[in-house]
Amino acid sequence: MGVETLLEKKFWETRKQHRENIIAALNEFISGPTREGLIKLASEIWALRFTYSDIGWYVDARVLKYMALEELAKAFALLIDESVPISERLKVKIPGFGSGAVSEILFSVDPNKYPIYNKKFVVGAKALGYEIGELEHVIRLTPGILEKLRNVHERILHDFSKLWDHVRREVGMEIPKFDFTDALLWKVAQEEILVSDLLPWREKPSVPNEEEIMEIMGILGKGVEKYLELVNKGENRERAIEKVTFYVEGMIEARGIGRNVGEVIKALNDLVSNILEVLY
Repeated sequence: MGVETLLEKKFWETRKQHRENIIAALNEFISGPTREGLIKLASEIWALRFTYSDIGWYVDARVLKYMALEELAKAFALLIDESVPISERLKVKIPGFGSGAVSEILFSVDPNKYPIYNKKFVVGAKALGYEIGELEHVIRLTPGILEKLRNVHERILHDFSKLWDHVRREVGMEIPKFDFTDALLWKVAQEEILVSDLLPWREKPSVPNEEEIMEIMGILGKGVEKYLELVNKGENRERAIEKVTFYVEGMIEARGIGRNVGEVIKALNDLVSNILEVLY
């Protein structure tokens, strides 16, 4: 148990073989779509294999009932076509294939580019203290959701980069970045690795500089102004907060300073608390 469970080469070889099996099954189905080929593909995908005990029933009742084999083959071919923008590829609706299955397929195409979304991500990320917001409940993968998912995985990769380097050295093989983050979150969610086991490996958060603090404060100020404007126009308060949240998140992400917002707000909260203690 513990971090040592990440140092087993067989574990990483099995994960690599899993990705290769999905791509092989996909290409086979695309070149000659059959029910048996679809069952083979679905059986390889963790998000489906661990959800449905009868994959044959799932294929008939949840997939083929709504889309013909030939149309499914075209949809899968588009989904994995890296020459087409991801925004166009994610417009295709494949019945029975939700955010978990679709993200796993994309992950298999390029595990350095596409992270996996599943329940283990939610449990593991929250256990490690990461804010995931709307990622807690995702039904369909969209370009916006994919980008937010990637941002969380990138933060995890940054925070545990020393562990990633250590694992690669010890097992003697290259491990794609989102393969590492998915495996780490999976083991945390399964409690095979405890949060306390990871403390020595976690990067200490960087201290935001004065310029970043002022920029974030300015954005938050505009968010407050936007909220008051919406409420004064008769907008429901909850709806106004939701709109302002997206507004502020977008401005922060556009400036590339999202990684420091939490630290700034915590520092400001501590500062205000200290001032109130002195005054009262």
